[in-house]
Amino acid sequence: MAQNNPISPALASGFRDYLPQDMIPRQWMLDTIRNVFERFGFVPLDTSGIEREEVLKGGDPNFKMQIFKTFLRNQESGLALRFDLTVPLARVVSLYPNEISKPFKRYQMGKVWRGEKPQAGRFCEFMQFDADIVGSNRTSADAEIISLMYETLTALGVSDFVIKVNNRKILNGLAAYVGYSPDKTVEVLRLIDKLDKSGWETISSEIAETASLAPEQLDQLKRFLDLRAGSNEETVNSVLELMSKSPEAIEGAKELAEITTYADALGVPRSAWQIDLSVARGLGYYTGPVFETILLKLPGIGSVFSGGRYDDLVARFGGDNIPATGASVGVDRLFAALETLELIPKKKTMTKAIVLNFDPSVETYCNKAVGLIRQAGIPAELYLGKEITIKGQLAYALRHEIPVIVIIGSRERDNNVVQVKDPKNRVQNEIPLAELPAAVRKIVD
Repeated sequence: MAQNNPISPALASGFRDYLPQDMIPRQWMLDTIRNVFERFGFVPLDTSGIEREEVLKGGDPNFKMQIFKTFLRNQESGLALRFDLTVPLARVVSLYPNEISKPFKRYQMGKVWRGEKPQAGRFCEFMQFDADIVGSNRTSADAEIISLMYETLTALGVSDFVIKVNNRKILNGLAAYVGYSPDKTVEVLRLIDKLDKSGWETISSEIAETASLAPEQLDQLKRFLDLRAGSNEETVNSVLELMSKSPEAIEGAKELAEITTYADALGVPRSAWQIDLSVARGLGYYTGPVFETILLKLPGIGSVFSGGRYDDLVARFGGDNIPATGASVGVDRLFAALETLELIPKKKTMTKAIVLNFDPSVETYCNKAVGLIRQAGIPAELYLGKEITIKGQLAYALRHEIPVIVIIGSRERDNNVVQVKDPKNRVQNEIPLAELPAAVRKIVD
């Protein structure tokens, strides 16, 4: 009975639902990513979606994220929804020092929440899929993250992409090189991070105002950002020459040289990654190499796989100074990109075979048939809807693009056989019931 004042089923702004036709290909993408992560030796971890607000703010000293606060009856106040998966990881590593051995290679998939203004392609709730190496200060760990990013996108069928790599140590040396106050570094880097989207003309005026730069200082900064040599080695050498008076920048450049050597050894082709000195990454906890991935056919969509090294984050929670590096897949953004590039396999159902159920007198036999298919490890379903005609049930199966249709009537039951229909090839055969699983597998494999 309908209510007099029904509640609107509309979602809040900035959130969305995923129906089966969306979730099936999304699950394929997530499974592909998980398989690659596990191939690299990463193990799963899960953390609470709700954190203490001070934990989230402690993850970034320049915290400006709009977080969702939560209020639980009879519970402590100051709680909020996590805005990423990295800060909770640092908390967990600090909280369980004896349970988690180092190096700790973990992956985690989960939703995060940010109170940003909803707009096209950007939601308040979205999913991330992270991989991190905690407890290693070796640049080979950073190279492994680059290799992981390459292998993941390749496994998803993406070919035209570039992983851009920089080092925050080099960027930290910009204050001395350009001649602005070091306390302006965070804001300057946040503006540099917008270079690809906004362009130099836009960000240069903002940087000049923020850091009080004269025109000649802006020219110096642009000369640095425009360093585009023929190879990673030449870019590193240019940095060493240009920023020779900054020990921190020199250290960062040498780390990039080591990463280049290790990435080559891991088999990452040079065409898939490059050193790009404009990559800054916005979050304030990065301390070394930083990464972001751009799809060359969809540059406007932004980075789909990004991260970096954050050696100080765990120590902010009272633990030891434990080095860490990692990267995060922007699941929703990457999924949208794969759809646009037509790299997502479309499916309406996971079912491989359906047993029609239009004659009540043979329903037990139909259950037996679907049971045999499932016992063989093949996804199958028995029609359970209200349609009672064979024509109506066939229409259901065809509408859901189920590859095998099993038809059973009283004659089939009496002769211990079934009709197996392959709608794609327009073939229908009568076979013994015992041979049904093999017949289905022959069609779907």
